Amino acid sequence: MGTTITTTPIDLSPDATSLAAAQANQLASSQQMAAQQNANLKAIYLTAFSNWCLNVNAGRIPNTNPPQPPTQYVVGSPDHDGFQWPVVDPAGAAVCAMPPIPPDQSTPVTLTPNTVDVGHWITGNWYSPGPQNTFSASNNNGVTPPTMVEPGDTGPAADGKPHTFQFYTAPVGQGWYLMLS
Repeated sequence: MGTTITTTPIDLSPDATSLAAAQANQLASSQQMAAQQNANLKAIYLTAFSNWCLNVNAGRIPNTNPPQPPTQYVVGSPDHDGFQWPVVDPAGAAVCAMPPIPPDQSTPVTLTPNTVDVGHWITGNWYSPGPQNTFSASNNNGVTPPTMVEPGDTGPAADGKPHTFQFYTAPVGQGWYLMLS
């Protein structure tokens, strides 16, 4: 049994000395090399795509130009001696499917002034502000009009009824809401 530069054994016969045997051995080797090159291309592409996603999610770049998967290696047509080698087929299939494209974070969100957005329950009667919150403690002494919590949230205000909250500012972060009624 012969060996190649792989951890996957391929049965190669040193006793077969015909041209057909050499072509068969070389074809088996080429198929293995194409598979290894495709696995390597896929790993490199998925790393590059992940790095691109990090920049999109951080808002550094828009999501309009994602990296495209490379074309896979295939075993080519026999050459003039009948041997087949791994080649990139320019019209061939991609080495893998493109992963989902993340939403664009590069466009700033426009917030409406004085929006009450009671976020998720923290503990007791305390809630965090939601992402659309622009309500301030200087508005009506920080007391909100009757307001609903975010859909699907838990805690005492998740009873489907509007509640009144008082907003407290914080030295760090957006602050907190205390449920009053």
